[in-house]
Amino acid sequence: MTMNSIIFYVFFIIVLLPYYTILRGKARWQNLWLLVTSLFFYAWAEVKMLLLLIASVSIFFFLGRAIEQSREQHKSRARLLMVAGVVLGILALFFFKYLGFFVNEITSLVQALGMQPNVPTLNVLVPLGISYFTFKLMSYVIDVYQGKMPSCSDGIAFAAYVSFFPTIMSGPIDRARDFLPQLQKGRFFDVHNVSQGVIGIVWGLFLKMCIADRINPYTDAVFNNLAMHNGPTVAVASVLFLIQMYADFCGYSCMAIAAGRLLGLRVAENFMRPFFAVNGADFWRRWHISLSSWLRDYVYIPLGGNRCSRWRSYYNVMVTFVLCGLWHGANWTYVVFGVHHGVLVVLSRVFKAPREKLESRCGRLKDSVIYRTCRQLVTFAACAVGAMFFRANSFSDICLGLSKLFAEIGPVYSEGTLPIFTFGLLSVAMMFFSEYQQEYNGGWRPLSSSSLVVRSLALSGLIVWIVMTGELESVSFIYFQF
Repeated sequence: MTMNSIIFYVFFIIVLLPYYTILRGKARWQNLWLLVTSLFFYAWAEVKMLLLLIASVSIFFFLGRAIEQSREQHKSRARLLMVAGVVLGILALFFFKYLGFFVNEITSLVQALGMQPNVPTLNVLVPLGISYFTFKLMSYVIDVYQGKMPSCSDGIAFAAYVSFFPTIMSGPIDRARDFLPQLQKGRFFDVHNVSQGVIGIVWGLFLKMCIADRINPYTDAVFNNLAMHNGPTVAVASVLFLIQMYADFCGYSCMAIAAGRLLGLRVAENFMRPFFAVNGADFWRRWHISLSSWLRDYVYIPLGGNRCSRWRSYYNVMVTFVLCGLWHGANWTYVVFGVHHGVLVVLSRVFKAPREKLESRCGRLKDSVIYRTCRQLVTFAACAVGAMFFRANSFSDICLGLSKLFAEIGPVYSEGTLPIFTFGLLSVAMMFFSEYQQEYNGGWRPLSSSSLVVRSLALSGLIVWIVMTGELESVSFIYFQF
């Protein structure tokens, strides 16, 4: 039941009807209904792992209560309980996501040393959304321990927060201290929320169906057969995959945020026009914001952040980004992806002082459109290389792709790609134009116009464009696998 399928919106209407009629304004009953429907939604996708979700919610709920009760009088006990919660979350992630990878790598190493271990193949089913709800749970017990929020005394509200169906599959990763207070208030039907929610859903469908799903056949054809393609083709596929990944994930986030708004709940923003970033650090302030801010608050800052020597802060950045890469999955390609982006962030810090010195000497350089555009293009190109690392099927494919990127010259692969380079790229142009208007406060933004007529016409036109040019068959979202 994906957000770009008809069955999801049938389900969503069923959720909304009692939510705003017989349950209107009754917070506890609305939360119970959200919990029941969220568990049904999760069971629809993966009923075998429903018990794991319920068990995780129950354990961390009682851990939070115990931590708060011990925090003042028994700090060592509270700390022990908090550490137990974090370790439990890490162990769950390790067992379900990384154990098979770890065993396979150890087996390969032992075989390389000339031994033949008899190790059974591990096929552990990875629960959908485990990276998202586990991060929610770990941040909750840490925040309670640090006194940033009280523990939740309402088990239904806590379970509804963790299992909230619009975000459980692919985020955003909402913080308990921001989301739980919203569940304490009854929600009422609001016309403005409905208007903005519908616009968000349609825009998300546009990004997913008209861009990501249109580009997907081309990137699959190239990255699944890298040996058959040349450097220019790999470069084009890397750029297109970066756009595809953004349109796919941002499209989901837009729909999740919009669904939350329709339910009267504010979901965290996840993207802020990352293709206008001027360096690696700026890119991660704009890309997957809920994950990057989580890693900043619970990994980078506890490691020492930038409140230490310059080289130690660079080390902290690299550790954080290696973990960011590993968060995406058990594959060396994700580790390389994390290292690559860690290096980009470190370089942005290394060159910050000389760049600012140059800008101060050349008075108008900082405000120059050409200068800013050049920085944006360099950042985009560097992130496109990172997209190649992310999409590659194996580490050997990364090496092959790099060797072709900088060596083999030839015509760009184009067979069977007419829809991509017509309707697909027209949609990309529409996306960039819209984001350009937002980034630089342009006046032509019909979907956010103060005029109801203009908004309605723009929304209707976008729906027609989706029906005419979009990939109408439901395609799973890239980040469902994480």
